[in-house]
Amino acid sequence: MDELINITIPGQKKSYSLKDITIIGRASTTDIRLDDPMVSRHHARISKSNSGFLIEDLGSRNGVFLNDERITSPYPLTNGSKVCIGPYTLVFNDAESAHPSPREYVSNEFTQIIMATKEPLPVESIDEAICHEITNKAEFVQLQKRLKIFHDITNAIGNIFDIDALLEEIIKIIFTVFPHAGRCFVALQDSDDTQLTIRTIHTKDSDLGEENHIMSQTLAQRAINEQKSLLVMDTQMDSNVSVSMKIIGARSILCAPLICPQKTLGILQMESKSKNYEFSKADLNLFTGIASQVALLIYNAELFDELKKSKERIESENKNLKKQQKVHSAFSNIIGESLKIKEVLELVKKVCNAPYSVLITGKSGSGKELIAKSIHYNSSRSGQPFVVLNCAAIPKDLLESELFGFEKGAFTGAVETKQGLFEVANKGTIFLDEIGDMHPHTQAKLLRVLQEKELQRVGGTKVIKIDVRILAATNKDLKTAIGSGEFREDLFYRLNVVPVHIPPLCERREDIPLLIAHF
Repeated sequence: MDELINITIPGQKKSYSLKDITIIGRASTTDIRLDDPMVSRHHARISKSNSGFLIEDLGSRNGVFLNDERITSPYPLTNGSKVCIGPYTLVFNDAESAHPSPREYVSNEFTQIIMATKEPLPVESIDEAICHEITNKAEFVQLQKRLKIFHDITNAIGNIFDIDALLEEIIKIIFTVFPHAGRCFVALQDSDDTQLTIRTIHTKDSDLGEENHIMSQTLAQRAINEQKSLLVMDTQMDSNVSVSMKIIGARSILCAPLICPQKTLGILQMESKSKNYEFSKADLNLFTGIASQVALLIYNAELFDELKKSKERIESENKNLKKQQKVHSAFSNIIGESLKIKEVLELVKKVCNAPYSVLITGKSGSGKELIAKSIHYNSSRSGQPFVVLNCAAIPKDLLESELFGFEKGAFTGAVETKQGLFEVANKGTIFLDEIGDMHPHTQAKLLRVLQEKELQRVGGTKVIKIDVRILAATNKDLKTAIGSGEFREDLFYRLNVVPVHIPPLCERREDIPLLIAHF
């Protein structure tokens, strides 16, 4: 009788007789049922042909391995062929062979190592197992325990973004999950071509060499290069196992690569010195799942650390720029000794900390923006934003959305919500240059902001409260513009609470030599 012999558990063998077509998988309807989340519902098919039996992969997630090679097409089975499906090892027994028992395999490096899938345990497989294929209470308890472990890891360390503190908590949890573990560590590498360095390590047994940070680079690099978790069941049985592992007395080892979407960070390794306990395939599966979760947590912590450093650098640069701007906007930097410019500066000093709007008038080039900066940077709002908008430089159709912002979908091209300059300037000051060129429709909305201290984005209904001081400037005669209907009278009086007129240079000729010497 042709059969497959399950030799997954040493000393325990289970035989499955083969039919003309035999389906292997996790589903209850399969001919050979292998109940493990790493096994797909319909994983593989063995079919009988004129020349013998053929095995093929039915599009499984984790593949079918024949004599340690993954198959991608139907492949013939010969007596003693070793088939690996998920954590299961099956041997094909040909009834016509004179030697039906499974053949022995030649020992090579890490013969005690069993490789697990590089992919994390799929959530959909676990959900299916819960809903459809848990056949007894023991399986349910085991799966429930595994889900609780992942839940506990997320609760315990989901909000920790310091890498060292994160790794400390991870290892504590691993020791709880695996009470037979004697040493556990995380080793990271700076780049793909550098050796791994132990970042965090804990041990229950001082003989395992915590102080010396001994680790096997060979084992670690194999796990990283093959992108697979490794299990050494008994280091003493394999002469090729790294000498360093034997020196520290580790007998059973689990080593999993920390795989992220962009790179492999390093490894998570756990060792036991116990002579009475060997890590099992079930331990390997659970350890692989934990390593997948740990890798993402470390990756997120690294990204958070980079963002934090970038934020600190930007804040420092912003602070320095504000200091420089404040120095440049000091009253002492305004050139002029004439009586008229002194009168302007005296008035500006008085209104710096007043909450009122200021309308600055004067010819082009007379220094209206410089006066506006002096007002802001010498006021109590100096630590808040100073936003400048030239109303004449922006088309009238865009000025409204620039000032008040817009909601996603408000108009063609509004692919996302955007804050307006008033929101950006909240708690600070906005300087509206060339206010006389603003369209009357936009003037009406600006008047509402001045009166109610609130606004609505273009296309939005939400009322947004703001606290912004408004400084405006123009080189036009706004009273004439009011008479012609180009400028709203009510807006003018709202802006012109404190009028500041900058005299042209022709009215303060005594300042010309000072300006020539400065520039």
